[in-house]
Parts: sequence; structure tokens; C-alpha cells
Amino acid sequence: MTGIKKIIIGFLTVTVSGLMLTGCNVDMTKELREHYTKEEAADELKTGEEKMEEWIGVNCPNGKAVSMENSFCQLTGGPIFLTGFVEGEFSDGRETYDYLMNIENGELYLDPGGEKRQEFFDECRSLVEESLGVDELILDKSEYSNMSFVLSMGMDDWIMVDKADKQGVETNDKLKEGALGFWLTNVESHGYLPADLVLSDGDVKEFVRDRDRTDLIVVGMNVYVPEGTDLSRYTLDNLESIEKEYGLYFERLILNTDKEQMDFNQNGDERNVSISKNEK
Repeated sequence: MTGIKKIIIGFLTVTVSGLMLTGCNVDMTKELREHYTKEEAADELKTGEEKMEEWIGVNCPNGKAVSMENSFCQLTGGPIFLTGFVEGEFSDGRETYDYLMNIENGELYLDPGGEKRQEFFDECRSLVEESLGVDELILDKSEYSNMSFVLSMGMDDWIMVDKADKQGVETNDKLKEGALGFWLTNVESHGYLPADLVLSDGDVKEFVRDRDRTDLIVVGMNVYVPEGTDLSRYTLDNLESIEKEYGLYFERLILNTDKEQMDFNQNGDERNVSISKNEK
């Protein structure tokens, strides 16, 4: 493994200073409560083995799961949960990749390495620029600039337990079905694409531009846009229409001009758009 256990799954959270990644804690010490039983963990692993065997039989006869283990996640200040994924190393008979498998639908995702991750990032950036109708998303105007694009990997619900993201809060509430959103935002470390795309050396641009793509591209962004951009056109209806048309999900979208800032965010079940003066 290449350190994947430490950073494999993250929740994209936002501070007042910009976008940052809060990673899941997988340090299984006695001090951390486990919100699952050993039987549940064993069942997930067994299902993962079965799903992997099925996937290999259909897609990659020479493939092999070199290793497999449960994936865990701890919300800040809360207990540890099973994620519904298994992880490990996968070999196609030539190369070995880190992987994640969604045991609900049997979809396999591989870390393709830096070059293809960067290609995915660049194509996503181009797609978002087109969808927002701007010539360029500008990163170099602020130390808080941040841009991330990652796949939803089959997760349909982004809502976490109420208050579970607040430091020090303990909760016995169960997460909503599908509530854990599994994505990474650092293109320099790990990122995952569908296994068939990686193993076939498929066209990343074609994948990103495919309107029938089942995985949403989750966007986290705090950037500048060209002066003269009318931020008032980005209403809630407009942004959600863009998401639907382009297969995107704006987890957090902050667009700046020198004078104004548009902030599109989610608070619980509600999504909000606000425009404020941008102080230099």
C-alpha cells in the first residue's frame, strides 16, 4: 500500500479561509468507538470478495486482488463507520494499482497514477469553465484559491449527521443511507477513475464529457473569474440546472471578482447562494 489507509477517504469541508480536506481517521485505537460489529465488517469484506471475483470474471481474466480490507471512516468528533467500500491493491497481470470497490454496486475504481489524474483534473476544469460560461477559472489571485474534482463513486447522498462535522461533538445518530461521500481532492496524492477506463487506457476527455456518465464529478472550488463576470446570474436554479446538464455536483462553489464574491454552499438539507462584497 502507498499510504492509502491514512488518506483514502475525505469529506470536503470549508473554512473561512478557503477549501480544505478533512481526512478520515483510521487509527483503530481503544479510545475510538466503533459504530459497527465485527460481523458487519466481516460481511462487507465477504461481499467485497464476491463482487471482486465477479468483476474480474467479466472484465479482467488475468486480474487479481493482491490485498483487500475494509475501509473505515471517522467523522470529526464521532464514531468510526464502515464505508461500504473495500480497498487494497489490484493487479491486472502487468501493473498494480490501489483500488476502491463499492460493494453495493460492484463498481471498481483504480488510482491511475499522476499523469492520468492530472489529465482528469484538466478536463474537469475545462468542463466547469464551459458550464459556468467563463473563459478562465483563475487560481493565482489568492492564497486561498482551491480547485478540486473527484468522482462520486456511486454515492448518491451528501448529507452528514447533524453536527457531526463540529469538533468535539459525539453522536449516536446513524448516518443516512449513502450519507458518506467518498472522494479525495488532492490530485498530487490519490484519485480514482473507473477501472475499465484505467485498464483500457481510455479517453479521459470522452469520459468527462459523457452526459450519460453515472458518476457525478464533485466540484470544490474557491477561485477568481474574469472581471466583468456577472455573478448575479448564478442563482440556485441556474447552478442546479448546470449540475444536471453537465453531470456535476457543486459541493462548494466560491467565485470571486475583485469586487464581489458568490458563495454556493450547503447547510444541512438546504443549498444557498449568496453574493457579498469582496474585501481585498
